[in-house]
Parts: sequence; structure tokens; C-alpha cells
Amino acid sequence: MNVTRGVCCALLTIIAMWIYLIGLIEGLPRWVNGIPVVLVYFIASGARLPHITWRKIMTKAQVAQAITTTVELDTPIKRGETEISEVTLRKPSAGELRGVNLADVLQMQTDALMTLIPRLSTPSLTAPEVRHMDPADLVQCGGEVAGFLISKRAKGEDA
Repeated sequence: MNVTRGVCCALLTIIAMWIYLIGLIEGLPRWVNGIPVVLVYFIASGARLPHITWRKIMTKAQVAQAITTTVELDTPIKRGETEISEVTLRKPSAGELRGVNLADVLQMQTDALMTLIPRLSTPSLTAPEVRHMDPADLVQCGGEVAGFLISKRAKGEDA
């Protein structure tokens, strides 16, 4: 990663020098003068340049939090002797949406949700468990799944 950034800085320096040499600009931009020294420091230490804004880097925990949500069930699901009182749903991949009409998911059609929830839930719910789920819990899960399919821009969040 640092090597890539260093190579980009070096290329910018070379391009600026070339533009100066062919006469398209009268003077070198002031940031070019400091590039060689900063470049060595940058590659060696992995530090970020203060005048460049890099894209946000999310930790694995932040990524996991952004693509999963926990739903507390009003009516726990009984599986043998255990009770499932909450279900964690994760953002589906394109392959997990196979065979499901996305419009039906966004409209929270029961059949689409009963197909999709077993693929996305932890603990993994079976199709019969989802069919016997409390309607309020099904709607709550469906709302979360539909929310995964809406873009950040449509939600009003930073992209």
C-alpha cells in the first residue's frame, strides 16, 4: 500500500517536472519541491501526507457492523430445548439474491422474505422456522433486509 502511494507521488513529480520542462507552466508548483524528501519519509514510515486527504479506511469491526444488524424477536423461536430470542442478519451478496425478485424484497413480500431470511440469518433459521415466525418479527426482519438493498445516497448517509 505504501509503495503504491509512493509510486503515485513519484509519478506526480515526474509529470510536474515534464510539464515545466516543455514550458506549459512558468514555475513548478510549490508542492513539487518537497516531494523527494517527503517521499522517502512516506515510504519508510507509512505516514500519511498532511495535505492529502485519503479515503476512509474502515476496520474489520466497522465493516462487520455496517453490514450486519441484530433483530430482537418479540416472540422467540423454539428450536428443541433452546430459544432463539435474537437474530443477526447480514447484508446479502449478489449470489444470495438469486431466485428472489428484488422488488418483492423491497415491498417485503412474504414469500421473498421467507426465501431470503434463512440465507442471511445467524443463527441460521430454517424455512419452516421462518414460516412459523411471528408476523411482527417477520416484518422487522424484512425491513432490515430491505434496508440493506437501499443505497447510502438514498438513505442520506455519506457514501
